[in-house]
Amino acid sequence: MASFDLTHFTLLEKPIFGKAVFETPFKANSSFVDEARFVFIIKGKSNLYVPNDTLSLATSDCFLMKCDNFVNVWEKNEGDEKSEVMVMHFYPDVLKHIYDDNIPDVFKSSDGKPHGPVTKIETNEMLMNYISSLEFYFQNPSLMNDEMVKLKVRELIQVMLNSDQSGAIKTMFSALFKANAYDFKEVIHAHLYEDLSLQDLAFFTGLSLSTFKRKFKAVFDTSPTQYIKSKRLEKAISLLQTTDQRISEIAYDCGFNDIGYFSKLFKSTYQVSPSDYKKTLV
Repeated sequence: MASFDLTHFTLLEKPIFGKAVFETPFKANSSFVDEARFVFIIKGKSNLYVPNDTLSLATSDCFLMKCDNFVNVWEKNEGDEKSEVMVMHFYPDVLKHIYDDNIPDVFKSSDGKPHGPVTKIETNEMLMNYISSLEFYFQNPSLMNDEMVKLKVRELIQVMLNSDQSGAIKTMFSALFKANAYDFKEVIHAHLYEDLSLQDLAFFTGLSLSTFKRKFKAVFDTSPTQYIKSKRLEKAISLLQTTDQRISEIAYDCGFNDIGYFSKLFKSTYQVSPSDYKKTLV
C-alpha cells in the first residue's frame, strides 16, 4: 500500500487545513456533502474527474471544489518523488462559527447561473504569499491555535475574492454547499474516452454498480461495456482517417491505456489491425 502522510489543523473537531505527502500513482475518490475544498498542488500532476468534466492539474495549480463527487488520479512523478498538496476544508457550521453567525453575503445563495463543481484559480503573488504563510505553521504546528485557524480561513477567502477577476469564485461561493444535478447521459458522454472504471461512472451518478448497469441498459439499450467499447472504436476509426497520430496516441486518446488490448479489440471488430487499416488509407 502506498504511503500517505497527512498533517492537519482542526476547528470544531473537523479538519480545516491539511498537508498531504503521498506516493504516486495514486487514485482517490471523494463525495463532498456539506463540504467544499481549496487545494494547492505543491508538487505533482493529476487528472481531476468530476461528473461532467475533467481538469488537468500540475505543480503550483490551485482550485476550488464545491459539494459534489470527485475522482482524482495522480500520475507517477519523475524520480519516484512524492506528490504534495495543501488543502483547506469549508463546512457550513465552521463558517458560521468563524464569522460569529454573520456569514458574508458572498456565501448566500443567489439566482445566478449554476457553476460547475470545480474552478481553477489563477496562481498569483497574493496566493503564493498566503501559501508560504501557511507553510510556516505546518513547520511550526505549536504556533497554530483556534484563533489563528479562524484568521487564516478568513484570509484565504479574502485572497481568493481579491484574485477573482472573472467573478467565477464569487458565483461558486454562493452555491458552495449546493450539489449540482446531472443528466445520466451527460455523465456518460463526458467520460467516454477517459480511463475510468464502471465503478467510477457509477460513483458519479450516485448509484451502486449493479443499479448503474441496470439504468445504463434501460437508457442506452445495451451494456455499458459494449457501448463504451463501440464509441471508443468509432473515435479510433475517425482519428485514423483524419490525423497523423501514432497508434499509441490514438489508443490513449480513445481511453485505452493498453495498446495491445486496443489492437486486439480493433482487429476482432473490424477484421484488420489499426496499423494495417491506416495503411489502406494512404
